[in-house]
Amino acid sequence: MITIRIFRARDIFLLLVLLSLALSCGSDDNGMDCPDPTNADCDQIGGDPTLSSVAPVTGPKHTEVVITGENFGTDATKVSVSFNGTPGEVLGVTDTEVTVRVPARAYTGPITMVVDGFDLTGPEFVYELTYTVETFAGGEEGYEEGSGTEAKFYRPNDLVMDSGGNIFVVDSANNAIRKIAPDGEVSTFAGGVLGSGEGQFGYPRGLAIDGDDNIYVADSGNHRIVKVDPSGDWTLIAGVEQGYVNALGTAAKFRFPAGILVGEDAGGSALYVSEDNHAIRRISLDDDQYLVGTYAGPTIANQPGERDGGLSGARFSDPRGMAKSGEGTILLADYGNHSIRAIDQSAGTVERFAGGDIGHLDGNRSEAKFRGPSDISMAGDGTVYIVDSENNCIRHIDSRGNVTTIAGVPGVKGYKNGTGDEAQFHWPTGVLYGREGEIYVADTFNNAIRKIIID
Repeated sequence: MITIRIFRARDIFLLLVLLSLALSCGSDDNGMDCPDPTNADCDQIGGDPTLSSVAPVTGPKHTEVVITGENFGTDATKVSVSFNGTPGEVLGVTDTEVTVRVPARAYTGPITMVVDGFDLTGPEFVYELTYTVETFAGGEEGYEEGSGTEAKFYRPNDLVMDSGGNIFVVDSANNAIRKIAPDGEVSTFAGGVLGSGEGQFGYPRGLAIDGDDNIYVADSGNHRIVKVDPSGDWTLIAGVEQGYVNALGTAAKFRFPAGILVGEDAGGSALYVSEDNHAIRRISLDDDQYLVGTYAGPTIANQPGERDGGLSGARFSDPRGMAKSGEGTILLADYGNHSIRAIDQSAGTVERFAGGDIGHLDGNRSEAKFRGPSDISMAGDGTVYIVDSENNCIRHIDSRGNVTTIAGVPGVKGYKNGTGDEAQFHWPTGVLYGREGEIYVADTFNNAIRKIIID
């Protein structure tokens, strides 16, 4: 009897020890056994969380992704999932499965996961961009101020954005420069009366802006270049009548200047102007005398062509909008040659960058086809956005050199908002990459400023 009592007491002691261990290393609120691997006194039954698979691993925003593994627990507040560093929305958690929604603008990058303090890394998620088109301002022919679609334009042609986020539109047939404030309010910044005097324009076509928010206008119908400072003060830079003369300021002559770009080269700060002499002219900005010369193309008026090579030997056909591509390169929409040309300022050469055959074809830039490209804008990541006017489309060229149609129905004229592949334009001529994830388009024959949201 004594032996039996001792055995039972020892039994009770062991049971108390086991109960104490269970209480000190039991399940936490997440349903995981002993989540702290540094606790040496804890015998981990469930183990650390592990990630075994993810599906799908490609898709657009709001794609629902299922992550499978073990020891995730059941408390969704202790689980987070990020796509390329951007947190997703956790929709559900079980011990072996997590469902999460991909956030907008996550872009391509690794999937990372935190489960109650444990860091896990999954595969790369390939993010597919979506493009949605809406009307930002205008939409009816006329000349009227107002907010957003209450305002009216008449053949808007080009756009720039200042340091305050204001968008300036060259409203060609209204002979005005219009201003769209960040809140969407439209007003007249300069012009508005047909003429050739100070403060008046004659069918202006191109705009450029410098680091001090000075706006330069290609006043096409008056064959001249005009500067308007942020306060609205007006200065004649160069040209006064039609022709092809290189000279100082107003002694120089242009023929329907179309595109304009602020830039620099070995000679200092300059304006580059494309015009109907099928040449790119250069206007010096360093000495306030505005010396005009021929930068690329023929030095004899009205000699269109298509030829690569040195600056003076190159030939263009109705060159239009331009953009800076990194340091020392200008990309040019060569409208009549249905191509994008690259001017290497360091080497002093011109070559075809994309296109060259009339039509519509996406793919590698050497094989792609355009139909009358009018303008170019560059994003900070090097993506090139192009208005393909006669195709009524917006195209882009990515870092790998692939051309893709992101908005518009090729060859279809119309006016429709919606997803990129459903939206319609009517002879768009200007494009502006604005804030991150936003593209603005001068939709000329719809008398509207359209906005493409990239998600």
